[in-house]
Amino acid sequence: MSTVVFVHAHPDDEALLTSGTMARLSDRGYRVVLIMATDGAAGLTSHEISDDQDLAQVRKAELTQSCRVLGVSAFHQLGYADSGLDGQAPVPGGAIRFADTPTELVADQLVSIFEHEAADIVVGYDAAGGYGHPDHIQIHRTVRAAAQLYPSAPLLEATLPREPMLKIVRLIRSGRWAVPALAGLDLETWQNAFTPRAKLNFRVDVRPYLAAKRASLQAHASQAAADDGPRTLSALLKLPKPVFRRVLGHEWYHQASPGDGARTGLLIDAFGPRYRPRRRRADKT
Repeated sequence: MSTVVFVHAHPDDEALLTSGTMARLSDRGYRVVLIMATDGAAGLTSHEISDDQDLAQVRKAELTQSCRVLGVSAFHQLGYADSGLDGQAPVPGGAIRFADTPTELVADQLVSIFEHEAADIVVGYDAAGGYGHPDHIQIHRTVRAAAQLYPSAPLLEATLPREPMLKIVRLIRSGRWAVPALAGLDLETWQNAFTPRAKLNFRVDVRPYLAAKRASLQAHASQAAADDGPRTLSALLKLPKPVFRRVLGHEWYHQASPGDGARTGLLIDAFGPRYRPRRRRADKT
């Protein structure tokens, strides 16, 4: 049985970026392993949750439920503190923010897990860290470093195509779409977010697994609630089913390293066929 290891920064990142792929792989007989770097304690949520409960424990329970619905075979928690959006989240005494952790230390931890789980394929994050969260960028750095120490497994990086995301941001900023929670989006940031379509290597059709993806998103209820307006996760769950299918029906990956040539066929079976992007007028930025 082949094993695919996904490395994520915070509970709910797996739901947003790779849950459909994880459910698909599990259904096809792969062992799906999840490594979570942080406790997610700096996540935004409502005061009803943050005042009365330990958010790290809440998010751990939510992640357990997400793993269950996705068919995750094994889960590893690295135990680092959530760095927060600005990389300066307060942490308990003795804890260390993930973004502040030496790359080599995390890479060694990851390689130990890769070896223990006999990883055949590894999945991390793109160079932009998606939208630039410090912990996401740290995932990119540390998984890339670990892949150099564990070169037999191909490395894929979960991402989204930059061009349609940038188009959405421009529409919101122009006022043509009224999305108050996203009104302050910084255009410069999004011009460099995620991955250009031309550099994407795999587009996984997860439409048959959208029930599992929705259930994974629903598991992270604390991240659908906030005092300062709608959250991304909440907005996605409110989409009508046809729109949900269109928006979340595919998941995207950039191949960062080839791995052992013997695993090429396995990679195609698990994530293929390879994506061949067509030149689109909307992609000109």
